[in-house]
Amino acid sequence: MLRRIGKVIGLKDAVDEPVVQNKLNIELLATVLLLEAAHADYECSEEELEHVIETVKSLFNLPHEHVEELLEFAHSERGTAVDLYEFTRRANDKMSRDEKCAIVEAVWRIVYADGQIDKHEEHFVRRLANLLWLEHKDFITAKLRARDRS
Repeated sequence: MLRRIGKVIGLKDAVDEPVVQNKLNIELLATVLLLEAAHADYECSEEELEHVIETVKSLFNLPHEHVEELLEFAHSERGTAVDLYEFTRRANDKMSRDEKCAIVEAVWRIVYADGQIDKHEEHFVRRLANLLWLEHKDFITAKLRARDRS
């Protein structure tokens, strides 16, 4: 399965397995967190889902068909998860502060995608930023950048 996912995200056959695992972890974790954001208000609009797809494509420079498969894996991971902590714990182990800030900004852009910020969505982003060990200024900076891009 690891090799199949590796092919999906554009890694060649038989590359160093730790490299594959690390790249997979970051891309899959980010995709799961973006999907969580899209579902934070208990309704994933078409705009939000399209924004998730475009965000994953641009963040990881992936073609559309690879993003679709990555989304399938992410939906599966999300469906079996008990809570958000298991993803943020792995993100804290694998991602730099800048990468985590980029994810929070991308999450804010998804929240802004449907034109309204639900209280559940804002709570989700605040909780995510805290679980990713980001400072309040990172949370606000990401929100303002996302708002300005929307």
